[in-house]
Amino acid sequence: MRFVGAIIENPKRGFLLQQRDEKAPSFPLCWTLFGGIVERGEQPKEALFRELKEEINLTKKLILSCKKVKRNLQDKGAIQYIYHLQMNAKLDQLILKEGKQMQYVNRKDLFDRKFAFNIEKVLRSFIDGI
Repeated sequence: MRFVGAIIENPKRGFLLQQRDEKAPSFPLCWTLFGGIVERGEQPKEALFRELKEEINLTKKLILSCKKVKRNLQDKGAIQYIYHLQMNAKLDQLILKEGKQMQYVNRKDLFDRKFAFNIEKVLRSFIDGI
């Protein structure tokens, strides 16, 4: 199984995070990155753009840059691909289709929340590497 996640950054607003809803099968109401499963025959970057379109209606024209920053091996052989995206989109240019809410969070307040999966570790590694 392969997964993609997007560290989405707006230089003026901070990092865009998603809060899972209370019905999520795991980590309800925890914060995470946008992304999901890489489908059969799909490349990770293609999956990322598909997931972003499905989850928040983010299109390539709003993205300034996209770069793979991490490849993590997970339990049972799963692979997680993490991308860093920069964009100038405001929240009102996006449409949340999955989760309870999305929110821009500045770097100072980034870790003042409970994260799902390994997302806190992923974000800390990214921030430390900047």
